[in-house]
Amino acid sequence: MTYLSPDAMREARKFMNSDQKGVRDEIGFLIVHQRYADRFFPGTSVLHTRLRYVLFVPWLYRDEHLKPAKGQRAQESVKRREYLLTGRLINEPGGVIGSRNYPSPVEQRPSQVYWGALQRWGLVREQEGSGPLSRYQVERMIAGKPGALLKDDEGTPLGGGSWPFVVPEPADDWSGEGEGTLSFDLTRSERKFLAKRLRSLSSPRNPGARSIFSLLVGHDVSSSRTAWSPQVRDLAETERPALERAGHAAALAAIGRGVYAAQVETLCEELDRSKRSDTQRAALTGIVQRWKSQAARLDWPAFLEDMRDRTDLSPVVSVALHDTLAWVRAGHIDPMRLERVYRDAEEARKGRRARLSRSQFGVDQRADWDNDLHPLGAPLHYRWDRVQMLLQDLVGA
Repeated sequence: MTYLSPDAMREARKFMNSDQKGVRDEIGFLIVHQRYADRFFPGTSVLHTRLRYVLFVPWLYRDEHLKPAKGQRAQESVKRREYLLTGRLINEPGGVIGSRNYPSPVEQRPSQVYWGALQRWGLVREQEGSGPLSRYQVERMIAGKPGALLKDDEGTPLGGGSWPFVVPEPADDWSGEGEGTLSFDLTRSERKFLAKRLRSLSSPRNPGARSIFSLLVGHDVSSSRTAWSPQVRDLAETERPALERAGHAAALAAIGRGVYAAQVETLCEELDRSKRSDTQRAALTGIVQRWKSQAARLDWPAFLEDMRDRTDLSPVVSVALHDTLAWVRAGHIDPMRLERVYRDAEEARKGRRARLSRSQFGVDQRADWDNDLHPLGAPLHYRWDRVQMLLQDLVGA
């Protein structure tokens, strides 16, 4: 069973509504991004910054459990500790969660951002029969007296040890106080520990094979612009064919995003009689020219097999992607040839909020849409910039 705290539920609702705040997934292409990113780089997130956070979070809970008085609820007290953590890291040049809002409280706390990594990387213990412990479960466990045997929700002592995390003891710099007293620099023992852990990560799709993430540990990939760059492909071993397909799918999504924006811009002028610039339509030509060769190489049957659980890749999204691939291969340039399948996909996903809808709801959505500010079509990135940042701390390990 998975436990979701009120905070986690709020974050889930924010994610479901994220297209209103700039995260573009009008047609549903992000399921492709998620599938490949989870496969190649298990445990990672677009919110990740620096690797040492996977040690900071357990250490925060350790300090909370060891404090002599429990005058404040564990959850609220940990929030306070995470706020202070932002201040302690404030002199770091980048990657500090909450630095933009500091000294105001952070919205996305490190424990929320990194908990999936702690679970997937084996840094939080498993509860027999129900998988890795959730943040909610750990917060309930540490609320007791310091030194007390930690128990699960049913009162059973934790197996395999009395502490829910599997991480080294805090380094010397952890005991400091005040702003600017902590850094992201890993100690030698921390680097060795995390490198060993990450090198053991298997591919979720091929449990007997190492994940691409694990194969990149120790390598400097800072100059590789994409997840499917030659350097990464050369290191990918058995996952190389899937990685190449991911690159082709990323290019196809770039074209699809450009097609969608050009369609909405066309409807604004031709259907709504709303005078607009041709920003998106003019950009589409360059987007297609830039990505068509790579997109056209996508092996469609193998791609569908990569998606495996096609309940997430809904039929209308699959049709939109397949028809876009055929459109590219045929050398078409008119985005409105795909308007019907794109409209079906967007309406299935967004209902009344679909901009391609020909109903009054669609007219209203398009009236609020700024075609000049809408981002131009770009490929899926598979969290590559986040992965690079995490791996940079282990170069040479």
